[in-house]
Amino acid sequence: MTLEQTILGLEDEMWRANREGDGGFYARCLTDDAIVVSRFGVMGKDQIVAGINANRNPFVRSEIHEPRVFALGDSAALITYRATYTALIDGAEQDFTSLSTSVYVLVDGQWRSKFHQQTPL
Repeated sequence: MTLEQTILGLEDEMWRANREGDGGFYARCLTDDAIVVSRFGVMGKDQIVAGINANRNPFVRSEIHEPRVFALGDSAALITYRATYTALIDGAEQDFTSLSTSVYVLVDGQWRSKFHQQTPL
């Protein structure tokens, strides 16, 4: 499997886990010092996992468009793309688009997420 396939597959799994409220996946896939920057602010791993588990605004659909993956040396990679997704907010579906970037690092032979940013469009 190529680096691009591996990182894109992980990013797809992150969106799946978000849709399904699967905080356990995030707990396993994030580095201990991971951060996310989004419209909800800057959050560390514990906040991220708790937010995914709470699933207050569940995503019902998500798609990654035009992904680009870059190696950052032998043990880090960056993926950037445009995301479209639909979330249930107060029971109503709302559509969103963002520019998203994630950084993954190799930890004990496993790719883990260290950073993710979403810029709403």
